Amino acid sequence: MATMDSAEPDPSKFMPNSTSSSEPQALTLHWTLGINKDVVAGVHNLSDSESSDMFYAAAHTGVIFDYNTGVQRLLQGHVNPISATAVSKDKKWIVTADTGPDSMMVVWERESGTPVKTFFNPHPYGVHALDIAPKLQYLVTLSAPIPSSDPLASTSAPDQSRTTDHGKSQKEGEQDFQTISVWDWPSDNDGPICTAVGTQDVQTCVLFNAWDTHEIATNGKRRVFFWTWDVEQPFQFYSPALAPRDFKQRIGDYTQTIFLPESTQAATGTIDGDVVIWDLSLIVDGLSRPDERRAVKIIKLCPDVSLNVLQVHEKPSRVVIGTADGAVRFYDYQFRVQAWFEDLLAGSVKSISFERASEDEDEPAGSMGVGVEDDFKCPNFLVSTGSALVVMVESKLFYELSPENRRGRLVLQGLDSPVHGLCCHPQLPLVAVCGYSGFLHMWNYNTRSLHLVKIFEKLVPHILQFSPDGKLLAVGFTNGHCKLLKSTDLSEVVSFRDSRDCVTHIAFSSDACHLALAHADRSLCLYRFSHRPNDKNFPKEWMYSAKHKSHWRPIVGLCFSGPESEKLRLFSVGEDRRLVEYSVKSSEFGGLQVVQPDTVVEQEARPTGCMWYPYSGGKGDNQKVLTMNDEYKFKIWNTVNRSCRKTALAPTYGGPITRMTPVYSEADGEDQFMLYATHEKVLGLVQLPLDGNPNKCMGLIAHPGQIAAISVDYQGQYAFTCGGNDLTVNQWLIDPQPVANASVMGGTGTEPFVKLLDGGEDGAFFCDMKDYFYYSQIRSQDENTTKARLLDGMIPVEEIPHLMCALGYFPTQLEITNMTNEVKYSRFAETGEYVDRIGFEDLVKLYVNHRPVFAVGPEQIKQAFDALREGGAGPSRDTLLNLLTTHGEKATLEELERCLEALVGDSSINRVLDEEVDALDFAHNVLGLADAEADESQQEMPAAEGSEWAGNTTLAFSTVAAQ
Repeated sequence: MATMDSAEPDPSKFMPNSTSSSEPQALTLHWTLGINKDVVAGVHNLSDSESSDMFYAAAHTGVIFDYNTGVQRLLQGHVNPISATAVSKDKKWIVTADTGPDSMMVVWERESGTPVKTFFNPHPYGVHALDIAPKLQYLVTLSAPIPSSDPLASTSAPDQSRTTDHGKSQKEGEQDFQTISVWDWPSDNDGPICTAVGTQDVQTCVLFNAWDTHEIATNGKRRVFFWTWDVEQPFQFYSPALAPRDFKQRIGDYTQTIFLPESTQAATGTIDGDVVIWDLSLIVDGLSRPDERRAVKIIKLCPDVSLNVLQVHEKPSRVVIGTADGAVRFYDYQFRVQAWFEDLLAGSVKSISFERASEDEDEPAGSMGVGVEDDFKCPNFLVSTGSALVVMVESKLFYELSPENRRGRLVLQGLDSPVHGLCCHPQLPLVAVCGYSGFLHMWNYNTRSLHLVKIFEKLVPHILQFSPDGKLLAVGFTNGHCKLLKSTDLSEVVSFRDSRDCVTHIAFSSDACHLALAHADRSLCLYRFSHRPNDKNFPKEWMYSAKHKSHWRPIVGLCFSGPESEKLRLFSVGEDRRLVEYSVKSSEFGGLQVVQPDTVVEQEARPTGCMWYPYSGGKGDNQKVLTMNDEYKFKIWNTVNRSCRKTALAPTYGGPITRMTPVYSEADGEDQFMLYATHEKVLGLVQLPLDGNPNKCMGLIAHPGQIAAISVDYQGQYAFTCGGNDLTVNQWLIDPQPVANASVMGGTGTEPFVKLLDGGEDGAFFCDMKDYFYYSQIRSQDENTTKARLLDGMIPVEEIPHLMCALGYFPTQLEITNMTNEVKYSRFAETGEYVDRIGFEDLVKLYVNHRPVFAVGPEQIKQAFDALREGGAGPSRDTLLNLLTTHGEKATLEELERCLEALVGDSSINRVLDEEVDALDFAHNVLGLADAEADESQQEMPAAEGSEWAGNTTLAFSTVAAQ
């Protein structure tokens, strides 16, 4: 075996000189509640005689937590859930790695909490397990298997053969693709120094031999591998065979493997409570070589209890094992029990970590003796469990007589199940959180203490909402139940169940006397707090009022009107693209009536949410509902005449916005902000009024996956988010000033909007835009005249559709109506008068806000045609013509012929269209769409989108529009 290079790189060169102060952020992670409870060996004790720190991962954030003072230091940078962690023997260096696309592995300096080395994409889908060598220089990683649903599964697996066991060759498949790599992290090399392809049995545990760094052990459920490596040599490995007949007993799945010191032995735990001992053997069995370990015995330590954690602790010299029944036991190297801690009652053990012992601490004499209990002593250790608890245990607890005194000290309580419900108290520093295991916690976020707890038996809470006065907390469950609880003690006031499907939305009226629930079955239920019908002698109580099912697709938004509204109104928006208003007053007399007609808010996009929007900038214009859609648009609807008063480009970070809430409760005053979240990952702020200015918003990655709920505290100081399956709640400090500063620095007038156009202010597209605008002025004053014209820099609103078509954006009649109304009512709140002319600056903003974020390409045309398929064939010519002339915004045959004449120079429908219309042929040869344009539009980031939407269709449809 080759020896270590004497000229090893020095990790101390990465020590930061000073901690630099970062610029102020609009959203700063202030506190995180949760822990990645299922990461084996995911909690690390950093404590010593001077500190009480521990390290763990919460979703995609590393946390250094002082469990005596409650102070957190947050290590941010990952975009996927942290799946593997390690800490150096001297506790100075922390390594984190995640699993997923765009993965990272980061080495952090513990004292300052700064990253000193980052490996981007260490494996195609991230790291499943890792270890750090005792002498700091090397890291070893196991790659995460690529899920079959991920596109990487079909592209990342190498087309090569590998050697398994003893020279048997096996073709590398896609789903068993796994690699093991060794990294020299202090060196300047960003890649691994050696890598080998793994085996079909996915390996889940990896460990350096602390006494010979060039030996590594890994194990999966059914195989154990021993690897040897050197800098200039490829990996060598073997996997000892073990069959049930060898020891006449069943062998359970493997959990973890360790090397035993002062010997050639290794040990592997199983889910059945056995330990398999591997050692060199002089017995020749024809299956192994003399220099290879083989199974020499099996020890039954804990019958039928999984050995989740195995590790060697050197001072004192013992093997420490944590089991699924919550016990921690100490053994000598012959696996004779020395001490046991079986009364922790914290759940299945996932990790055990000892505080750093002082260098001069000697191992107690006689500590290796059998039955010498009085000599047992070890450093304090932390135990983390599958119940998301971390317990600090002192060795002296072993001698306590009472089981209650052997529990240990709870130093961290996380969340043990998916968290989908979250809501801040409207008057107190409290936040309510609920999880799928049935818990409801109310935390004081100033003291970071658990204020109230309630456990629901046989019910799964899904959503929470405080009443505006803070007296009640509504809890919606997955089975359709809804319970109203007193917020002071969480006692039940009343329970409803008028649907068997999950409660997806809860809304209280501003006076807290009405409650609306939306369910997954698309039903809407209304409840009221009042006297019994026709009898005011009875005290007020909560009672069922009405139920209605007005949507044929899922409800995505639900809201009441605000206190500024003249009468109480209730609105819902669904994926069926309809905004529906309900008559709350009529429900008192039986039934929930829909105020006709409902409002069609979209034609192609899907709504993703709605909220009451009282922010107007003028008095008397506060009867509005804000809707969001999956094409990155905000739309503000006047609820009196059902007109769209504003369409604005939404933030385009990550995905469509699904949730919004005001940061400050007051609707008046300057510098109003809204907190928003996308379905996955992104949380951000946007400054009001909503006008599409890209400088008035920001976004960051708040969770590695779904953002299940957001809420803002009553002072507008903190935002809270929960991540569903990542078992984490994050508290964010809000400072809107950086967004306000960016808005000012980004320019005024049209400057921010022009930057979104192709080529910017100096581009050809912007020049064409000005030319078209001047031509529209001439057209509006009759171009067939020789009289002098007086151009005032304005055009009539009737010219807007023609200009949009000339610019390559072809609005539907509904979109034209929305644009016209937006201009018409743009100053109505201030002046009470309509606007019938528009200037160039307003036109630029109108174009940027209304045009699609993504261009329509051949692929979108193909998807539309696929929906029209008749059997296996594409739509017939007659079917297509029938749809175009009888559905939606109908076109006459004469209009279609004029379109074809402009597009291909032939107005004959029969000659241009085949009897069976092919989607791609129609897209390429009739509409003139090119694949390159579609590919480019899909690859561009939406925020930077500004491509010219021309092509062959521009002239054609602008000609038709002009006619």
